[in-house]
Amino acid sequence: MKILILYTYNQGLLSNFFQELSEKLYHDGYEVINFYLKHREDYFLQNGVRIYGEKKRGYFKNYYRIYTFIKKEKPDVVISNFSYINPAVLAGRLLGVKSNIAWFHTAYGHTKPSFIKVYNKTLYLNMANLVLANSKNLQKEMHTVYKVPRNRTKRVPFWTNITNYEPCTKTLNNLQKTGAFKIGCPGRLVSDKNHQIVIEAVNALKTNKPIELFIAGNGAYKQDLETLVEDLNLKNQVIFLGNLSLTEMVAFYKSMDVVVLPSYHEAFGLVFIEAIALGTPVIVSSKFGALDFIDTQEFLLETFTFNPNSVSELINHLQSYINKNGMPSNYFKDLYTKTFDKELIYQTIKDIVTNPKTLN
Repeated sequence: MKILILYTYNQGLLSNFFQELSEKLYHDGYEVINFYLKHREDYFLQNGVRIYGEKKRGYFKNYYRIYTFIKKEKPDVVISNFSYINPAVLAGRLLGVKSNIAWFHTAYGHTKPSFIKVYNKTLYLNMANLVLANSKNLQKEMHTVYKVPRNRTKRVPFWTNITNYEPCTKTLNNLQKTGAFKIGCPGRLVSDKNHQIVIEAVNALKTNKPIELFIAGNGAYKQDLETLVEDLNLKNQVIFLGNLSLTEMVAFYKSMDVVVLPSYHEAFGLVFIEAIALGTPVIVSSKFGALDFIDTQEFLLETFTFNPNSVSELINHLQSYINKNGMPSNYFKDLYTKTFDKELIYQTIKDIVTNPKTLN
């Protein structure tokens, strides 16, 4: 069986997930090819997986390039995500690919697409034999928003390999040299990520211990957040770190006393599993899709989740950590290990991808 996976190949952890998935499928006896579009052409063999990079061009040329690549390789299974979904499922449909799988990652509430975009995505998703979603809500949206039949959707989580990386020593030293209570807030600086609630919570906290908020990431909303920080006279307490590399992010997670993830909408939330895999205490918005996979009999969500519209809920959680009454590091490591076990997730994905019966 030949499996083609289309995704953006880079140094990020999501790319790393698809690379490792490809390699595990190869070691289980399948022929696996990766394809991506970027600024230049490339080809290399990585642990048995053939990886092809093509130069990104105009809209129609990109569609045609993906079509011709699928036609040439004749894969039995095509898996695509993000911007690759539309051209890949269309080409797969036209070329009669046996198993045409779209892996959809984006919650409707996060991007709030127009009617035309929803209609367009509905057409393409319904060309796929199967749509994979990574949360209960996202799977529901496949049915209610994009009209994909229930029997053509399945739900699977991600795993993360962040524990394989050592922290950047310089970043670690810079962040750890302060004696303040450190709150981390990673993520693109866009309004839906809701960084402002953390700034407002820091402003409202009454404590004798100095507090610092470190915001990792960049984006269009940065100026608004900087204005809020200035208006609240918090310039000495709120530090914007900008975009961090993978090893810098490891140092970031390891340096924080607690990480706050306040998004209004997250289809899954890789930052959540990255943090808990490293044992970093987390206070996470109740809107994270990754929470759907947690055994709530063993791990009570209310101990580490909050309503992203409630500053008071966030303050109460933060106060617990400041007073050293929050959940310990081992609790979060245990949560990750028992919920996002790599081998169990891989076996689930392999069964879906390689068993044609799951696509009926």
